[in-house]
Amino acid sequence: MSPIDTTEKLSDTPDTTSSLFALCGLGVAGIAMLGWICGLGWIAWRLADWLVF
Repeated sequence: MSPIDTTEKLSDTPDTTSSLFALCGLGVAGIAMLGWICGLGWIAWRLADWLVF
């Protein structure tokens, strides 16, 4: 018997709690990234407004 052979069967159903946790983590990261982009855009807008006027 080779070391690669195994008698255990792998489950076909993925763990739903870990995938839900990963999905929530991606959502939080996306919201945080959008907040950073909006914040940087607002700062750039204020800086451009200050430099022009």
